Amino acid sequence: MSSSKTLVFGATGATGKHVVRMLLERGQKVRVIVRSKEHMMQTLPSNGQNTEKDLEIIEFDLTSLNEKAYEKLVKDCDAIISCLGHNITGRGLCGFSDRRLVTNVVKSATAAVKNSPKTKFILMNSNGVANPNGQDDPRELWERGVVCLIRNLITPHKDNEQAARYLYNLGKDVLEWCVVRPNDLIEGEVSEYTFFSKPKKSLFGAGQTTRANVAAAMVQLCLNEDNLWETWKYQMPVLENSDEYNK
Repeated sequence: MSSSKTLVFGATGATGKHVVRMLLERGQKVRVIVRSKEHMMQTLPSNGQNTEKDLEIIEFDLTSLNEKAYEKLVKDCDAIISCLGHNITGRGLCGFSDRRLVTNVVKSATAAVKNSPKTKFILMNSNGVANPNGQDDPRELWERGVVCLIRNLITPHKDNEQAARYLYNLGKDVLEWCVVRPNDLIEGEVSEYTFFSKPKKSLFGAGQTTRANVAAAMVQLCLNEDNLWETWKYQMPVLENSDEYNK
Protein backbone atom coordinates (compact mmCIF):
# COMPACT_ATOMS: atom_id res chain seq x y z
CA MET A 1 0.00 0.00 0.00
CA SER A 2 1.42 3.37 -0.98
CA SER A 3 1.80 6.25 1.44
CA SER A 4 -0.17 9.38 0.60
CA LYS A 5 2.55 11.69 1.94
CA THR A 6 5.91 11.00 3.56
CA LEU A 7 7.75 13.39 5.86
CA VAL A 8 11.54 13.09 5.50
CA PHE A 9 14.00 14.39 8.09
CA GLY A 10 17.61 14.82 6.98
CA ALA A 11 16.46 15.25 3.39
CA THR A 12 19.61 17.01 2.15
CA GLY A 13 21.97 14.51 3.77
CA ALA A 14 24.00 11.82 2.05
CA THR A 15 21.23 9.23 2.49
CA GLY A 16 18.16 11.42 2.80
CA LYS A 17 18.61 12.92 -0.67
CA HIS A 18 18.32 9.40 -2.14
CA VAL A 19 15.16 8.75 -0.13
CA VAL A 20 13.49 11.91 -1.43
CA ARG A 21 14.46 11.18 -5.03
CA MET A 22 13.26 7.56 -4.88
CA LEU A 23 9.92 8.51 -3.35
CA LEU A 24 9.35 11.17 -6.01
CA GLU A 25 10.29 8.70 -8.75
CA ARG A 26 7.53 6.43 -7.43
CA GLY A 27 5.01 9.26 -7.65
CA GLN A 28 4.81 9.78 -3.90
CA LYS A 29 4.14 13.12 -2.23
CA VAL A 30 7.01 14.20 0.01
CA ARG A 31 7.37 16.88 2.68
CA VAL A 32 10.80 17.94 3.89
CA ILE A 33 12.07 20.46 6.40
CA VAL A 34 15.47 21.91 5.52
CA ARG A 35 17.57 24.94 6.29
CA SER A 36 17.98 25.78 2.60
CA LYS A 37 15.46 25.21 -0.17
CA GLU A 38 18.16 25.96 -2.72
CA HIS A 39 20.38 23.22 -1.30
CA MET A 40 17.46 20.78 -1.35
CA MET A 41 16.78 21.44 -5.01
CA GLN A 42 20.46 20.99 -5.87
CA THR A 43 20.35 17.42 -4.56
CA LEU A 44 17.56 16.44 -6.98
CA PRO A 45 17.76 15.64 -10.70
CA SER A 46 17.14 18.77 -12.77
CA ASN A 47 14.71 16.89 -15.02
CA GLY A 48 12.57 15.45 -12.21
CA GLN A 49 9.02 15.52 -13.55
CA ASN A 50 7.31 15.14 -10.18
CA THR A 51 9.48 17.50 -8.13
CA GLU A 52 7.38 20.65 -8.38
CA LYS A 53 3.97 19.12 -7.75
CA ASP A 54 4.88 16.38 -5.28
CA LEU A 55 7.64 17.93 -3.14
CA GLU A 56 6.72 20.32 -0.33
CA ILE A 57 9.75 22.12 1.08
CA ILE A 58 9.55 23.81 4.48
CA GLU A 59 12.54 26.07 5.08
CA PHE A 60 13.20 26.22 8.80
CA ASP A 61 15.71 25.27 11.49
CA LEU A 62 14.60 21.87 12.77
CA THR A 63 16.06 22.50 16.24
CA SER A 64 13.81 25.55 16.69
CA LEU A 65 10.45 23.79 16.20
CA ASN A 66 7.95 23.81 19.06
CA GLU A 67 5.14 21.35 19.77
CA LYS A 68 2.57 23.07 17.56
CA ALA A 69 5.03 23.33 14.71
CA TYR A 70 5.63 19.58 14.88
CA GLU A 71 1.89 18.96 14.79
CA LYS A 72 1.65 20.97 11.58
CA LEU A 73 4.71 19.21 10.19
CA VAL A 74 3.29 15.69 10.58
CA LYS A 75 -0.25 16.62 9.56
CA ASP A 76 -1.53 14.54 6.62
CA CYS A 77 1.62 12.40 6.60
CA ASP A 78 1.13 8.68 7.04
CA ALA A 79 4.85 7.91 7.02
CA ILE A 80 7.91 9.55 8.56
CA ILE A 81 11.47 8.69 7.55
CA SER A 82 14.42 9.99 9.56
CA CYS A 83 17.88 10.00 7.99
CA LEU A 84 19.20 12.51 10.50
CA GLY A 85 22.78 12.35 11.64
CA HIS A 86 25.47 14.52 13.16
CA ASN A 87 28.02 16.51 11.22
CA ILE A 88 31.32 14.65 10.94
CA THR A 89 33.26 17.47 12.57
CA GLY A 90 34.84 17.92 15.97
CA ARG A 91 31.80 19.82 17.20
CA GLY A 92 29.38 17.31 15.74
CA LEU A 93 31.17 14.18 16.96
CA CYS A 94 31.93 15.47 20.45
CA GLY A 95 28.54 16.97 21.11
CA PHE A 96 29.17 20.68 21.23
CA SER A 97 25.93 21.20 19.29
CA ASP A 98 22.66 19.24 18.96
CA ARG A 99 23.79 16.49 21.33
CA ARG A 100 20.47 14.65 21.09
CA LEU A 101 19.34 15.80 17.65
CA VAL A 102 18.00 12.43 16.52
CA THR A 103 16.42 11.50 19.84
CA ASN A 104 14.75 14.88 20.23
CA VAL A 105 13.25 14.71 16.74
CA VAL A 106 12.02 11.16 17.33
CA LYS A 107 10.37 12.19 20.58
CA SER A 108 8.79 15.34 19.16
CA ALA A 109 7.57 13.78 15.92
CA THR A 110 6.05 10.73 17.57
CA ALA A 111 4.36 12.90 20.19
CA ALA A 112 2.82 14.97 17.40
CA VAL A 113 1.28 11.89 15.81
CA LYS A 114 -2.01 11.63 17.65
CA ASN A 115 -4.65 8.95 17.18
CA SER A 116 -2.78 7.57 14.17
CA PRO A 117 -1.53 4.11 15.18
CA LYS A 118 -1.01 3.18 11.51
CA THR A 119 1.48 5.98 10.89
CA LYS A 120 4.90 4.53 9.99
CA PHE A 121 8.13 5.82 11.50
CA ILE A 122 11.33 4.55 9.88
CA LEU A 123 14.56 5.47 11.63
CA MET A 124 18.00 5.14 10.08
CA ASN A 125 20.35 4.00 12.82
CA SER A 126 23.57 1.97 13.09
CA ASN A 127 24.62 -1.67 13.41
CA GLY A 128 26.67 -0.62 16.44
CA VAL A 129 23.44 -0.06 18.36
CA ALA A 130 22.19 -3.16 20.17
CA ASN A 131 18.55 -4.16 19.93
CA PRO A 132 16.89 -3.36 23.30
CA ASN A 133 15.01 -6.67 23.10
CA GLY A 134 18.27 -8.41 24.06
CA GLN A 135 18.15 -10.86 21.14
CA ASP A 136 21.37 -9.74 19.44
CA ASP A 137 24.23 -12.15 19.98
CA PRO A 138 26.42 -11.10 22.94
CA ARG A 139 29.48 -9.14 21.89
CA GLU A 140 32.98 -10.13 22.87
CA LEU A 141 34.30 -8.47 26.02
CA TRP A 142 36.72 -6.26 24.10
CA GLU A 143 33.92 -5.13 21.76
CA ARG A 144 31.73 -4.19 24.70
CA GLY A 145 34.61 -2.16 26.07
CA VAL A 146 35.04 -0.31 22.78
CA VAL A 147 31.30 0.38 22.54
CA CYS A 148 31.34 1.76 26.08
CA LEU A 149 34.15 4.15 25.15
CA ILE A 150 32.36 5.22 21.97
CA ARG A 151 29.14 5.75 23.89
CA ASN A 152 30.81 8.12 26.30
CA LEU A 153 33.09 9.91 23.86
CA ILE A 154 31.19 10.10 20.56
CA THR A 155 27.86 11.92 20.65
CA PRO A 156 26.21 10.31 17.58
CA HIS A 157 26.43 6.78 18.99
CA LYS A 158 24.70 7.59 22.27
CA ASP A 159 22.11 9.63 20.39
CA ASN A 160 21.40 6.67 18.09
CA GLU A 161 21.08 4.34 21.07
CA GLN A 162 18.62 6.61 22.84
CA ALA A 163 16.53 7.23 19.72
CA ALA A 164 16.22 3.51 18.98
CA ARG A 165 15.35 2.69 22.58
CA TYR A 166 12.71 5.41 22.65
CA LEU A 167 10.93 3.92 19.64
CA TYR A 168 11.27 0.43 21.09
CA ASN A 169 9.72 1.56 24.38
CA LEU A 170 6.72 3.04 22.57
CA GLY A 171 5.57 -0.48 21.88
CA LYS A 172 2.76 -0.90 19.37
CA ASP A 173 0.13 1.56 20.57
CA VAL A 174 1.33 4.97 19.36
CA LEU A 175 2.43 4.22 15.80
CA GLU A 176 4.18 1.57 13.73
CA TRP A 177 7.97 1.78 13.59
CA CYS A 178 11.12 0.18 12.23
CA VAL A 179 14.75 0.94 13.04
CA VAL A 180 17.12 0.14 10.15
CA ARG A 181 20.68 -0.70 11.19
CA PRO A 182 23.06 -0.58 8.21
CA ASN A 183 26.63 -1.79 8.35
CA ASP A 184 29.51 0.59 7.57
CA LEU A 185 28.17 3.21 5.18
CA ILE A 186 29.81 3.78 1.81
CA GLU A 187 28.90 5.58 -1.39
CA GLY A 188 27.70 3.57 -4.36
CA GLU A 189 24.77 2.64 -6.52
CA VAL A 190 21.72 0.61 -5.57
CA SER A 191 22.47 -3.10 -5.63
CA GLU A 192 21.07 -6.22 -4.01
CA TYR A 193 20.82 -6.02 -0.23
CA THR A 194 19.71 -8.28 2.57
CA PHE A 195 17.88 -7.78 5.86
CA PHE A 196 18.93 -9.73 8.94
CA SER A 197 17.22 -9.83 12.31
CA LYS A 198 20.55 -9.22 14.08
CA PRO A 199 24.23 -8.58 13.28
CA LYS A 200 25.92 -11.58 11.72
CA LYS A 201 29.52 -10.54 12.31
CA SER A 202 31.61 -8.66 14.84
CA LEU A 203 31.26 -4.91 15.23
CA PHE A 204 34.46 -4.30 13.28
CA GLY A 205 34.68 -5.83 9.83
CA ALA A 206 30.93 -6.40 9.74
CA GLY A 207 30.67 -5.43 6.09
CA GLN A 208 29.42 -2.45 4.16
CA THR A 209 26.15 -0.95 3.02
CA THR A 210 25.79 1.72 0.37
CA ARG A 211 23.77 4.76 1.32
CA ALA A 212 21.72 4.22 -1.83
CA ASN A 213 20.80 0.75 -0.58
CA VAL A 214 19.79 2.15 2.80
CA ALA A 215 17.54 4.64 1.04
CA ALA A 216 16.09 1.98 -1.26
CA ALA A 217 15.37 -0.30 1.70
CA MET A 218 13.68 2.47 3.68
CA VAL A 219 11.52 3.40 0.69
CA GLN A 220 10.58 -0.25 0.23
CA LEU A 221 9.57 -0.40 3.87
CA CYS A 222 7.63 2.84 3.60
CA LEU A 223 5.61 1.63 0.61
CA ASN A 224 5.38 -1.96 1.87
CA GLU A 225 6.86 -3.26 -1.37
CA ASP A 226 7.19 -7.05 -1.32
CA ASN A 227 5.28 -6.94 1.99
CA LEU A 228 8.49 -5.70 3.60
CA TRP A 229 6.77 -3.49 6.16
CA GLU A 230 4.59 -6.29 7.47
CA THR A 231 7.73 -8.40 7.84
CA TRP A 232 9.89 -5.88 9.72
CA LYS A 233 7.63 -3.44 11.59
CA TYR A 234 8.40 -3.17 15.33
CA GLN A 235 11.85 -4.62 14.65
CA MET A 236 15.45 -3.43 14.18
CA PRO A 237 16.78 -5.22 11.08
CA VAL A 238 20.43 -5.05 10.08
CA LEU A 239 20.95 -4.09 6.44
CA GLU A 240 23.90 -5.31 4.40
CA ASN A 241 24.96 -5.34 0.76
CA SER A 242 24.33 -8.88 -0.48
CA ASP A 243 27.77 -9.12 -2.04
CA GLU A 244 29.32 -8.40 1.38
CA TYR A 245 27.39 -11.28 2.94
CA ASN A 246 28.52 -13.68 0.23
CA LYS A 247 32.23 -12.98 0.69
